[in-house]
Amino acid sequence: MITVRDNDFWRGTEKIGYILDNDIYDHNGKKLGYFEGAHIYDYSGRKVAYILGNEVISTTDEDQKFKLDENHRHVVGGALSDAARAAARLFLGD
Repeated sequence: MITVRDNDFWRGTEKIGYILDNDIYDHNGKKLGYFEGAHIYDYSGRKVAYILGNEVISTTDEDQKFKLDENHRHVVGGALSDAARAAARLFLGD
């Protein structure tokens, strides 16, 4: 589970990353990716997922998809959009 505190992402007591505008970074400051509207891109600009209805669908792994409402149990806290929460889960893990 990822917990959102301010602009930081935590797993337990370990800070694992942060969000700045629409960009997701790891704890070392390396940009992992970003989101625009309902689309999620990796650091190089390649689309890796998108939101369609209540699902996040991967463009790189056809078996990877999850429901937005279920994602709220994996990325908790904070005031982030569904796209931001989905990007955090995709880039920082579960």
